[in-house]
Amino acid sequence: MLDYIIRKSDNKIYVSIDNNYLVYDTTFQKYINKILCKRLSNLEALEKTTKKHFSIKNKVPLLLDKDTLLLCMISYRMQNLTYINYFSISKYERSKEKIWIHFYSGHCLKIENVYAFILFDKGVDILNFQTMSWVKMN
Repeated sequence: MLDYIIRKSDNKIYVSIDNNYLVYDTTFQKYINKILCKRLSNLEALEKTTKKHFSIKNKVPLLLDKDTLLLCMISYRMQNLTYINYFSISKYERSKEKIWIHFYSGHCLKIENVYAFILFDKGVDILNFQTMSWVKMN
């Protein structure tokens, strides 16, 4: 399961999947578009639809599949992006100046921006809507 995606100052994408740390020399957009291609979609369309439906203005959570809801801590438009998979979070601890996010895989990630985690509730709203949609279809 994907835990998180970050980009550092070297402009490479670092992806944590199942306790493996993978490095890709590509952009975040290309990496996500490759995943979304299976759903006949792309990052721009997903962002536009999510923004419109949920009235989110920035830091749009990205529902890639039933196991991956990426919460935006630092947008991909910024130099050092950070996206966390909602489903891989076992718990989190907040202090005045940082957040420690613990994953089911056993490791943790420190985020210096405490305001970044405010959008956690928006991700939950998207999950609730998606769950209701699947129930109606079945």
